Amino acid sequence: MSCRFALIGTGWRAGFFADLARRMPERFEMTGVLCHSAAGRERALSQWQARIYESPEEVAADRPDFVIASVPGKAVPELAVFFAEHDLPILFETYCSSSVEEMEDLYRKTGGARIQLAEQYPFQPMHAARIAVAASGTLGRVYQARASFIQNYHTLAVLRRLLGIGMELPLVMAWQGENRRAAPATRAGDPARDVLEPARQETFLLDYGDRTAFGDYESMQQRSWIRHPVVQVRGERGEILNDQVTFLKDYLTPVSYRLVRCQTGTEGNLEGFDLKGIQGNGEWVYRNPYRPARMMDDEIAVATCVDRMRDYAAGGPAFYPLEEAFQDHYICLLIQEAAASRRPVQAQKQIWQDHLKK
Repeated sequence: MSCRFALIGTGWRAGFFADLARRMPERFEMTGVLCHSAAGRERALSQWQARIYESPEEVAADRPDFVIASVPGKAVPELAVFFAEHDLPILFETYCSSSVEEMEDLYRKTGGARIQLAEQYPFQPMHAARIAVAASGTLGRVYQARASFIQNYHTLAVLRRLLGIGMELPLVMAWQGENRRAAPATRAGDPARDVLEPARQETFLLDYGDRTAFGDYESMQQRSWIRHPVVQVRGERGEILNDQVTFLKDYLTPVSYRLVRCQTGTEGNLEGFDLKGIQGNGEWVYRNPYRPARMMDDEIAVATCVDRMRDYAAGGPAFYPLEEAFQDHYICLLIQEAAASRRPVQAQKQIWQDHLKK
C-alpha cells in the first residue's frame, strides 16, 4: 500500500525521506516540500525535483496522508500544535527538549493528537533481530541489557524493547567524563588530519527493580573506526552478545548460534549489493521488506518508520508516540542530572504516562 507524505525541511536527515520517494515511488509519494531557506529551496528543486509548499497552511490544504517534519527542535512545538489543529498526523524526525516543563507544555497542547517520532534504531536490521530473539522466550526471562553504540535516547529506545520495558520508572545512576581519541569521520567525510580530540563519555545504569539497563556512549562513537558497538542481553536461560546467541535447550545442553547477515552482491554473487535479511539457528530472524532498494541499515530503519507511520495514519497502532518519546527524553534529562550531581535520581510519574500502555 502506497502513501502520500509532505516533507518539511531540507537538511541532511530530510534527504533520507526524500530518497525514499525516489527509490520506491510505488510505495512512497512525496507531495511537496516546505523549505525555510533559499539553499533548501534550491536543493528541493534541483536534487529532489519536488513541488514547493509556501506555508504550513498550503501543506494542510493539500491533505497528504501525513506530514514528515525534519526540523530543529525549537520548531517542533509550533508545527505540532498547527497540524494537531488541522487534524493531520505528523512524524517528527526528532525532538530534544531541554526541560520537563517544555514537554509538559507541549503535551498539554497536543496530547491525543496523532504525533509520532521517527526513532529508527529499534528498526535497524540487527537491532530488530536481537529484539525479536529477546522477545521469543529463547533466553527465558530477560533481566539485563547493555548497549554502547549511539547517544542515550536512541540507546534507551533499543534497551527498553530488549527488556520489554514500557513506562516503568527507574532509579537512575550516571557518570560523565572526557578523554582524548583519534578524530572520527564526520558527515562531511574522512578526518582531515591525524589529531587527538576531546571525546565526552556518558555511562548510565537504570534500575527497574527486576530489570537493569546499562548504557555507555562516547561522542561521535557511531562514526569512529576504533570504537566497536556492543549490545548484550542476559536472560535466565541464555544471552545475546552482539551477533552471538547462546541458550540452554535443556539444563545439560547449551546451544550457540550467530545472527548472520544474508548479504547479496559479495564475492561472485551478481544480485546487486543488498541485505536479504538476518538468519539465526536455521531460521529467518529478520527479513528486509525493501529488497532490492539497495539501502544501508539506517535507511531501511527510516523506511520502516515511514511505513509504520502510514499504517498509523490509516488507523493502525502507534510505533513511537509522543508519550514514549517524552519518556525517553525525560530519562535522558535524569541521566544528565545524576551525572552532574553524582547521586542517584528516582524517576517520577509524568503527565503523559497515563496515556500509553506498558
